[in-house]
Amino acid sequence: MNKLMHNLTLKTFLLLLLLSLTILLSAYGCIWLFLPYASQTLSPHRLDRQTQQFVSSLWAAHKSDSEPLFVNFIRQTGADISLLDQSGEAVSPFTLEKTTAEPVRGNRYPFRFADSDEEYVLVTRYNPLRSDEIADAVRKSIPFIALLVILLSSVSAFAFSRYTTKPIIRISRIADRIANLDFSWYCPDLRDDEIGVLSQSINELSDKLHAALDEIRRRNDFLEDAILMEKERERRRMLFFSGVSHELKTPIAVVIGQLEGMQAQIGVYRDREKYLARSAEILQSLNDFIREVLLVSHMDMKTEPETATVNLSEMLELLIAGYIDYAEPLSIAFSKEIEPAIFTCGDEMLLKKALGNVVGNAVAHSPEHSRVMIRLSRADNKAKLTIVNTNAHIAEKDLPHLFEAFYRADKSARYGSGLGLYITRMILESYQVSHSIENTEDGVAFTAIFAYISQHTT
Repeated sequence: MNKLMHNLTLKTFLLLLLLSLTILLSAYGCIWLFLPYASQTLSPHRLDRQTQQFVSSLWAAHKSDSEPLFVNFIRQTGADISLLDQSGEAVSPFTLEKTTAEPVRGNRYPFRFADSDEEYVLVTRYNPLRSDEIADAVRKSIPFIALLVILLSSVSAFAFSRYTTKPIIRISRIADRIANLDFSWYCPDLRDDEIGVLSQSINELSDKLHAALDEIRRRNDFLEDAILMEKERERRRMLFFSGVSHELKTPIAVVIGQLEGMQAQIGVYRDREKYLARSAEILQSLNDFIREVLLVSHMDMKTEPETATVNLSEMLELLIAGYIDYAEPLSIAFSKEIEPAIFTCGDEMLLKKALGNVVGNAVAHSPEHSRVMIRLSRADNKAKLTIVNTNAHIAEKDLPHLFEAFYRADKSARYGSGLGLYITRMILESYQVSHSIENTEDGVAFTAIFAYISQHTT
């Protein structure tokens, strides 16, 4: 019951029904009360007009035709009448013969028939019982009229309440769905009135809220990705500095041991020239290592890398020329297929460092009498670089970790600092260059895809 009383359609229906019943029953009550009095006031005047018309018809009628005229007049008016002859005695209006009936008192209307010179007087009087009959008829019709009024009022109130409240209820339900962040519903009421304007406003509000929510979600996803990236960078940073401390600890300890042995002139350390040279070699490697650490730190602090137009073709030619002297004693040859004038965007020094690390690793990890193949070509606005050191192979379990800091697939080898490919990855990722290392039929292949610039621009 409480839920029904809060229903807009039901409340509108009951209000309209009550209003209709009040108006209609009030109107019918007024008719019931005032119709008899109005009839008593207006009927004598109407009877006078009807009598004058009737008398006019008698002037044109014959005596023999008068009876149906009098019968019809009495039936229509319900008045009391008397007919007097020229001597003032009462006669029957139907037979025109004298009668003993007491003449009525009322308005007198003299006339003659068309076929007689004898003058007659018609006396008429309004009968008040006629008003009572009307009032009684009205009273008897009250139950039927009341039933009809209730039926018509109910149907009209229901139809009007449904027409008025249906779009409002629909808008209310859609607004509730919008409040629950469901924007898949629209108000279909395309009307020109205020309800139509409200529907259009709800639809516009839904679209704007949907767009705003999508923007908030997009920004939230972006922030979540940024937070995850920052966490990952922080994790890498911690691992990196942990590795740096580990890499520094051993060579520093070796140099300190050698210097202390030379100071004390203990055993083999009496040959100071030999171990000073070894200490210098270790310190030089530490110097190179610290430079790479500083480079990594510098790149990590940069938010936007510097970009310029870089000639990849010339860069690779210079790198190959620089490593030929290193490769010849190892009986390692270079095979190159480099298209000229291939340009990309990036920092020339950093890209040279990244690709130099890859070429250097290819030479250092190739067996004797093998070949390093370098191909650079362009296709679909991309520049593809492939560096293959033949007759080489890397265990599948090591492939996913090659770009990690201080990771060495060959634990017995001591080539470099362990930061070469890590720095390569940082540089290539900063310029959105996709890259990978995989085993192929020819050997171990490094692949990088650069954005291609059609011509050199300054």
